[in-house]
Parts: sequence; C-alpha cells; structure tokens
Amino acid sequence: MLGAVRSAAGVLAMRYYWQAASTVSGGDSRHERGNPEPQALDTISLMGTHHEEGESSTAAMGRIAYRAIVGKAPESEETRTALSYLVHWGYLMLTGGINGALRGPTDVPDVTGGLALGLGVWLFGDELATPLLGVAKGPTAYPPALHAHAVAAHVAYGLNLSAATQALYRLTDHDDATL
Repeated sequence: MLGAVRSAAGVLAMRYYWQAASTVSGGDSRHERGNPEPQALDTISLMGTHHEEGESSTAAMGRIAYRAIVGKAPESEETRTALSYLVHWGYLMLTGGINGALRGPTDVPDVTGGLALGLGVWLFGDELATPLLGVAKGPTAYPPALHAHAVAAHVAYGLNLSAATQALYRLTDHDDATL
C-alpha cells in the first residue's frame, strides 16, 4: 500500500516537470504535431484505433472505461479531464505499488531503481503499450521534442518515487513495512 502512496510524489513531479517545460519552451509539446507526411510507425495498433483526434492516451482510456460503465461517452470536457487524471494517477500508482512490492525494503537510496522504473514506464507504457492498444498514435506520429520531454517527465516520476520511498522508509517501522 505504501508503494502506491509514494507514487503520488512521482506523479506530482511529472506534473511540475510538464509545467516547467511548458513555461521554459513557451508551449506544451504534447500538443505539437509530428511529421506531416505519414510515417511507417504512425499507426502500430494491434487492436484498431480507439483514440479520438487530439485525445491523450489516458483520456482515451478514461472515455472507454466511462462508456463501459455508464453506457455512453462523457459529455463534458471537465469529466473527460477528470477521467484522464484518474487513469494517469491510477496507472502510475499501480506501477509504483508493484515496484514497491518487488523492490522490498532497503536502507540504501535506490536511484538506479527509480531511474529504471521511470524509463520502463515511458518505454513500455508510452512508447509501446498505448500505441499497440490503439489509444495513442505510433511513435513517429509525434515530434522528437515530445519524446524527449516524455522521457524526462518519467525519469522525474521514477526518481521522486525513489526519494519518497527512502523518506517513507525512514519514517516507518521498516521491519514491518514494504515500500
């Protein structure tokens, strides 16, 4: 459970990374278009296209889940945004929880593990799973700057999750807690 809770520090770090990157660059690279000419890896879905134009993968997953539960698509932009945040937070808390369960308690900072987690979530989640499931376009559909920022945001997630793990480990009875 603490493994999932510590993910909040990582998710917040991602959010603040994107805010800082948008401020420094003067815009949000998540809304930029890639190469206007179709590329071979623009669409790699094994299951068809399930995202709408301009919709993030988390927004697509939230919309799909909402439709499965309620029977219709969410009508308001506020609901779509809330669903996107719920999916993003839920997914990263799940990966953080799994990481915590596999990692086990330790007294040493796990910078390498945090870095590996962030890079793994980026590569296997952003770059492979979401396009293969059809909730995002393939990797060549997005500009290189977006990929670079996504890597950095996920590294911030992993490293901050690792730092939160160490802080929580020191605050809890580490003989009984698995972070």
